[in-house]
Amino acid sequence: MMEKDANGEGEDLGQRSFEELERLGDAAIGAKRYNEAISHYSTALSLISTSQTILIKRSRAWLASGSWKEALDDANQVTTLDPSSLWGHEIKHAALHKIGDYDNAIEAFETMLSKMKNSPDPDIQWKGDEYISPSSTQATIRKIVQRTIRHLPRVLINTTTGRLHDRAEHASAFESLPVFKELVSSMTKRIDYVQIKREVRQYFQYVMLSHKWEDNEPLFQKVIHIAVYDLDESPTHDKLQTFCRIVRDAGFNWAWSDTCCIDKTDHFVLQEALVAMFRWYQGSTMVIVFLRGVRHSSPWGALAASIWNTRGWTLQEYIAAKVIRFYTEDWTIYRDLDLPNHKECPEIISEMEQATGVSAQQLMALSPGLSSIREKLRLASTRTTTWVEDAAYSLLGIFSAIGIPAIYGEGEASLGRLLANLMTRSGDAGILAWTGESSHFNSCLPARINVFDGPAASHLPSPISDPEMEHIITGLHAPSFDLDMALRLYDRLIELPTPRFAESRMTLPCIAFQLPPFSVHRTASGRVYRANTLPFGMLEIRTRHDLSRMKPVYLVHPWLDTLLQHENMHSAAFVEDVAQPASPDMDDGEISDEEIDDDSLSLPELPSPVEIVSMDKDDRETRARRLVARLRQPFGALLFTLASDRRATDYRRVAADSMTTVRFHDNFSLANILDNVRILDVL
Repeated sequence: MMEKDANGEGEDLGQRSFEELERLGDAAIGAKRYNEAISHYSTALSLISTSQTILIKRSRAWLASGSWKEALDDANQVTTLDPSSLWGHEIKHAALHKIGDYDNAIEAFETMLSKMKNSPDPDIQWKGDEYISPSSTQATIRKIVQRTIRHLPRVLINTTTGRLHDRAEHASAFESLPVFKELVSSMTKRIDYVQIKREVRQYFQYVMLSHKWEDNEPLFQKVIHIAVYDLDESPTHDKLQTFCRIVRDAGFNWAWSDTCCIDKTDHFVLQEALVAMFRWYQGSTMVIVFLRGVRHSSPWGALAASIWNTRGWTLQEYIAAKVIRFYTEDWTIYRDLDLPNHKECPEIISEMEQATGVSAQQLMALSPGLSSIREKLRLASTRTTTWVEDAAYSLLGIFSAIGIPAIYGEGEASLGRLLANLMTRSGDAGILAWTGESSHFNSCLPARINVFDGPAASHLPSPISDPEMEHIITGLHAPSFDLDMALRLYDRLIELPTPRFAESRMTLPCIAFQLPPFSVHRTASGRVYRANTLPFGMLEIRTRHDLSRMKPVYLVHPWLDTLLQHENMHSAAFVEDVAQPASPDMDDGEISDEEIDDDSLSLPELPSPVEIVSMDKDDRETRARRLVARLRQPFGALLFTLASDRRATDYRRVAADSMTTVRFHDNFSLANILDNVRILDVL
């Protein structure tokens, strides 16, 4: 064999010594000339075929050049010559891994680690500590899988087989994949958490169906025993099957439909689903909407007018979804809008704004928790549900109302329990801003959700612009203004508790005035009650209830947070948003056993009334003057009466047919207002 030297002259490699050939091979390796190195090592092996050192070096050169089989052949020769060879097993593992034989690669790696551990050489034992055992990598992967699937729906449809899988089967399914063994085999000295999480999340991406329920939907009890693709032919079965095929063909392994993926006979499972459903839709890779009644030829506006857009459950599904695709009833893309995400399509955005009456930006800003309570209730009030209870239950997820059990058959009490929960958690008296029929759950709450289809602001004291406020405050610096009484009123109001419920009994801090006897007047629209009052002048109240039979009747101002301009400290995103788990995409660090669970996050401490009162004197006086300015604005008053002749401490709300708007007279004394600050127990 001839080889050109630096001067271009040939030299017979066969004349080289074994040591010289090894040195030339090593130099070629250092220069990354792997084929040249292989040539030198092969010539050396022709001289001494049993040299383990050269076999190992040539095997590594084969690996570097991408010749996995040849590398494995050399590694096998080494382990045959010396079964205890650590580096023979190491290269064997590397070659098997590259070939894709992960089971045998892991076995070779475990053999190497075992020999290192049992070696009499302390240096080799110490060297073994640099490696990570496959069992440790497997345990880490399983931990990441468990943390991932605990946020997934309890049951998903495997789009390949069409069978339902629970969470245990989800985990087993991942371990059956080549990628699981590839991850275990690839991580020998460091666990790559980012790669593991990326692979796990990629596999567990799931797509959800949003639709209106129809007759003969395939339920859990049926599908648990049969593959989705084997269901008998029917419109609803076809809907589920086609949905799963679309998801499968898009490259996703998992699908979810509320028809068959929730065991509604299991109360715990149903309760979990009602609360977690918003989060499940939010965590999905995509939501597919099936528009029954909308055809491929349907004109613009068919989506806005569709029955899907009238249902209570579909509202949260649209709000929660990050990516949505709309399909007509023949499973063609709505109006041929072949875009990755219809939520970003101007035509779809326009139709959804038309259907909901709010901008797409406002709609997408809604998030789980106590933020935007009134807006969520208003949107829900325009929707319909088959069951009365679902008007409330369809909102459990968007309000994060975890502690409310679903009790089908309780009727309007379901809405009462939801609103009581929201009131207690948020202290938001805006929930009381409605006219209509009172609930049997508590008279302060409405019997139907449709009463919220209107702005709550009309009940609240009229807003004051900054210039107008400054003008009013300037007038309140006159010597005749009773600043001391304004401060006492401010301190009294700010120390009051927030409105809250205990069971069905409500504690309501407010300003309440007993009204004088009414005169009754009949009009074409019904009876009108009038009373001449000292604080407000002549009142006119329209209600179906007979006020003349009620003694006493109180006119109540419950909008104390608005008067104090609290920004509703116990409400909104201030408290709720801190409890939201971090985005999974941000969670790329190591997982420690001490890691805090998502549900154990603590809330920030709110300032105490003492801390608030101890604010700077000038600031406190300014706030007191602003309070008086807001007190003089018109507001929507509520009516209350004693709940029983037997107890003078229990009250009930008298529902009015229309809002009663009143205003304190400018000359009405602050002392009289202070005397009428109360905390009512309302049944």
